[in-house]
Amino acid sequence: MIKEDIGINAGIIWQLLNEKGALPISEIETETKFSREYLSYALGWLARENNIVFFEKDDVMKVNLINNFSEMYF
Repeated sequence: MIKEDIGINAGIIWQLLNEKGALPISEIETETKFSREYLSYALGWLARENNIVFFEKDDVMKVNLINNFSEMYF
């Protein structure tokens, strides 16, 4: 996988989170059909770019876009 592909995958995840709001990592994996490895690369990209936040709710690790941060609490 090359850097461009990671960026494309990050964009797919960003779009998914933008449409659906906060999601468990496992659901992102299911929705995108990315392997755990490629999912990790893309989430790392988004985290490095300060586009996402990780948080735990009901003992489940979730991810949300920074601009949708308020949705975490509902």
